[in-house]
Amino acid sequence: MIEMKEWILPETGYAEKMRTVVEPYLARRETSGYCEREAGNRIFYTRYLAEEPRGIAVISHGFTETAEKYKENIYYFLRAGFHVYMPEHCGHGRSYRMKGMAKELSLVHIDDYRRYVEDLLFVSRIAAQEFLELPVYLYGHSMGGGIAAAAASQAPGMFHKMVLSSPMIRPLCGPVPWPAAVLAVRLLCAMGKKDQYVVIHHPYEGKEKFEESSSVSRARFDYYQEKRRREPLFQMCAASYGWFREAVRLNRYLQKKGWKRISCPVLLFQAEVETLVSKKEQDRFIRKMYRRGKRDAKLVRVPETRHEIFNSGERLLQVYWKKVFHFYDR
Repeated sequence: MIEMKEWILPETGYAEKMRTVVEPYLARRETSGYCEREAGNRIFYTRYLAEEPRGIAVISHGFTETAEKYKENIYYFLRAGFHVYMPEHCGHGRSYRMKGMAKELSLVHIDDYRRYVEDLLFVSRIAAQEFLELPVYLYGHSMGGGIAAAAASQAPGMFHKMVLSSPMIRPLCGPVPWPAAVLAVRLLCAMGKKDQYVVIHHPYEGKEKFEESSSVSRARFDYYQEKRRREPLFQMCAASYGWFREAVRLNRYLQKKGWKRISCPVLLFQAEVETLVSKKEQDRFIRKMYRRGKRDAKLVRVPETRHEIFNSGERLLQVYWKKVFHFYDR
């Protein structure tokens, strides 16, 4: 049994521990580079090699995130015996952006959600081919959870198991009713505004407040925000109308067809306080699979957490990561 208590970083001295222990540990095991599924569209990805591997973890990050944000998570995967492969999705970090969007670093835009899915599968196949003897596991958060679920449905034999952490089965849209938001976005895209900022979204200003964030841990929030302030490529913070349109299409696919095609065991973690993605859609997604006879599709509600469950305090993280690796081990 994995003893997570020995690994989880405490809130006190977190930044120092990351700089002096975690990042040097990762640097010794890391290679990074680019691959191309389509000519000229370079996908940035990082690879980390565990000392005694028993599997491969492919990580699919959330909206406006980068691989840099997941270094603590990657550290735990390595300690648990998993090689890690992590691409940065189109429009994020060091990966390619859609045509005409190269200078608009704050804005995340996509032409088709299936681009995310195919890019993730492309990197997953690289991982599988490099280590043919090892099973491949998926871990997806938020937008990356929705992408991971779609990827597992498109390649049902590729992944051994899948963890979805606060997955975006459907995004929330504030006080606007979902049907009204969908209709408005469709009209705006039809009017040629698909690559423009969604209303109330704006370019990066570096003014994020912990109290309004998706994190419970201030130390973890501050650590990554400082990295964002120093690196323009990490400063994505807004969605285009086209991105929202594709989130709608992803939701429709997952709830109508995608859930039927997922064959691997699924463990979905749901935050108690959620302001970004629909908890009802998460419930519905798992319930559909379970009622169809897929008894290895389960949902775990995590109390005292916000959207970024992995950015909670030490006590909650010990429980969270123990459940993740126990699920992978079964």
